[in-house]
Amino acid sequence: MVQARVRRLSKLLSGFALVTVLASDGVSTEAWGGEGVFPPRSLSPPPSAPPSPPAPPPNSLVKTVPFAMLLGDFTKSFMQIANLRSPMDSNFVLGRGLVGRLALERHIHEAANGSKVYLHVNGTSNPPTVGTEGNELHLRFLFPAIQVKSYYRDYSNESDLALGDAVVEKATVDIYLTPVTDQRRLPTYQAVRVVFTGELKEPDKCTYWFDVIFPVNVCSLVKDYLKNIKPTVENGLREALQQPQTRMQFDQAVWQQLRGELLQQAGLNPATPAQVQIVEAGFRGTDYVVSFVPRP
Repeated sequence: MVQARVRRLSKLLSGFALVTVLASDGVSTEAWGGEGVFPPRSLSPPPSAPPSPPAPPPNSLVKTVPFAMLLGDFTKSFMQIANLRSPMDSNFVLGRGLVGRLALERHIHEAANGSKVYLHVNGTSNPPTVGTEGNELHLRFLFPAIQVKSYYRDYSNESDLALGDAVVEKATVDIYLTPVTDQRRLPTYQAVRVVFTGELKEPDKCTYWFDVIFPVNVCSLVKDYLKNIKPTVENGLREALQQPQTRMQFDQAVWQQLRGELLQQAGLNPATPAQVQIVEAGFRGTDYVVSFVPRP
């Protein structure tokens, strides 16, 4: 009887050993006749390494060009806010190829006695200061002064002298451009932000009386006019810079400038028919970094 028990125990231990071997080899214990107590081990393949980027051509060159340099000579850039003769007197020249006009209407106020008061502005900025803020190029146009002409009733000499004029000081227009590359990997700009600010320089006299009892406060009228000028200038500039024709002129001018810069680095004369092939390009902040191959 003892020998029979030993034989049964030996068979039981052999069964457990077989289950362990099958489970370690990834064989289901259910196929062997068990209840799946030992789940099969996962046999997922090891993760593959990401593909390496293609190597640049052996004769390629690399150049970094600040976006401000591509925009052009800012010493010839200016902005004019004016409507003395026409609502379309306001215009701007911003670097290379960015030229446009703004529609700025005169300000009309009806006085208490029923007479009309007309306000016009005229001011030209200095060339802009240029800086970078993160990935934006910041251009600031400072106006030494913006003159505000006032007329009472009509545009005669008498009406011109009936009201005093005013001056807007600390006037600035800030333009923020976000440079990007287009589908050809060439530099252009995407977002445009514009901010206009200005303050009235308080004159010696603000209030003028007509027909004895009807006052006209020029200072109050100028402040109201500035509130209207702000969105007109900001929206007008942003829309003008995003017009397809303006952008096309800019892209063409920038490409000619960029081509010349790259050919000169390659030791080729830009006046020849030589061209460049852009391999890779992108912006690092506001710097255009380009890998290219010259084609003599």
